[in-house]
Amino acid sequence: MIVGIHQPNYLPYMGFVDKLKKSDVFIIYDDAQFSKGDFQHRNRIRIHHGWEWLTVPVEKKHIPINQIKIKNNVKISGMNWQEAHFKEIHDNYRKAPYYPKYEKDIQRIYEQQYDVLIDINMELIEFLMKSFDIATEIIYSSEFGFNSKSTEKLVDLVSAVEGDVYLSGPMGKNYLEHQLFEEKNIHVTFQEFKHPAYQQQYNGFEPNMSAIDSLFNDGRIP
Repeated sequence: MIVGIHQPNYLPYMGFVDKLKKSDVFIIYDDAQFSKGDFQHRNRIRIHHGWEWLTVPVEKKHIPINQIKIKNNVKISGMNWQEAHFKEIHDNYRKAPYYPKYEKDIQRIYEQQYDVLIDINMELIEFLMKSFDIATEIIYSSEFGFNSKSTEKLVDLVSAVEGDVYLSGPMGKNYLEHQLFEEKNIHVTFQEFKHPAYQQQYNGFEPNMSAIDSLFNDGRIP
């Protein structure tokens, strides 16, 4: 059984979706420490002159991701952040071939009120899973209450769900302690993700946008 593990990113990109698709069980690493420079509260969408960040205003503290609160009093161009993010998505994708099919679903997500970051992140992840027809089982790391760290925690999580293969991101080659997996008879494999090319709404191709870019323009998982 293949197990993937990843922090709950905001509007995740296609590499995240690819890992979801290739896993039998996907563990949302929600009790990992929040990193303000990562993609846990921001991601990029395609616009006419390249791309732009959509960033959720949050309290940037060194605490677990599932405890990060949203600063709902922050205004972006005079709007609350949900309205501003949806407006940017709508304005830049409304002419994309598949956007009308998903417009009501994405609008519904942004019309809701969220107090903690993980709630909107999971709404968007579940939206992408449904849209790309991915039925992978989702489990939260916080459900297990492990106090272990780094590779040891990854091994604990994979073992807890009785996995025998850990699907790591490619950067795992630089930091994983392989012997800890070997001691538990867990095989480690590394994700080989080649970003698909497709026709975007604007001229040229910008890779590594949020997966909604592929969904709204191409309508399917590559």
